[in-house]
Amino acid sequence: MKLMSFQLPDDQNCRFGVLLSNRQVLDLSQCEVPRRLPASLMDCIRGGEDALARVSDALAAAEHRRAEGNHRHLHDLAGIALLAPLRPGKIMAIGKNYAAHAAEIGETGYTRPGGFIKHVDAVIAHGQTVRKPNWTDKLDYENELAVVIADTCSEVSPEDAYNHVFGYTIMVDMSARDVQYAERKEGNIMIGKNFPTAAPLGPWVVTKDEIPDPHALRLVTRVNGETRQDASTGMQIFKIPQQIAWYSHAGLYAGDIISTGSPSGTGAGYQGSGSWYLMPGDLLECEIEKIGVLRNPIGAAPSGRR
Repeated sequence: MKLMSFQLPDDQNCRFGVLLSNRQVLDLSQCEVPRRLPASLMDCIRGGEDALARVSDALAAAEHRRAEGNHRHLHDLAGIALLAPLRPGKIMAIGKNYAAHAAEIGETGYTRPGGFIKHVDAVIAHGQTVRKPNWTDKLDYENELAVVIADTCSEVSPEDAYNHVFGYTIMVDMSARDVQYAERKEGNIMIGKNFPTAAPLGPWVVTKDEIPDPHALRLVTRVNGETRQDASTGMQIFKIPQQIAWYSHAGLYAGDIISTGSPSGTGAGYQGSGSWYLMPGDLLECEIEKIGVLRNPIGAAPSGRR
């Protein structure tokens, strides 16, 4: 199932929905069903298999009603505003997890999963604007498969890792490369990865049953229609079980996200004429097979207070 958070044009309340086969959205927040449905995607994750089963039953009933011409509680996807599917407790982001990306920026990969934490305040939704900070000349993109954790866990073995996965989505690891590299020389990366709007997330979360092999997905990034990244998630150095096992040392909780790294084709690795760094007016499209397309325009940062 493809589960999402959204708003209607005339209502600012956050609603919980699931995508139908015809690309309509069932508003789970409004369904009258015998068994209470989760109020949000986070409630669904925390509710475990029973909550997922209730959503699945509601989806099947809606598909049946739709086939009979009953569109109650259904909305056209184009007529709603997608929100970030959830607000994770934390985002653990692995770095240099594709050999070709490490090579294009002139570095070697890590000997274990290594990276940084993305702040949840940086999360924005499909369609929202990434704001280029006025203090960077090197705004970069990294399209990444993101793993959504299902439950509280720690000290997870690689063999048990997938039992703690709820599903998958797309995260873009936006970077101010000039600031990132300056910070790395003297300590940990902070501002270069964590400015406002630095973590587009979505467009929805796909439950893990729809993606039996998350290392067999095509990942494509386009800027203004031009393909920049085109690779397979199977090219990851440290696979998802290894990442979950490593990051679980810090403790993982329902709704936490592990962002699994990005392949070559970034602005930092471009060697041709001109620049691949993003500028206001650009359109960034990050696509991962079986999930969808996360689309975000690039704009200038507002002056003064946010």
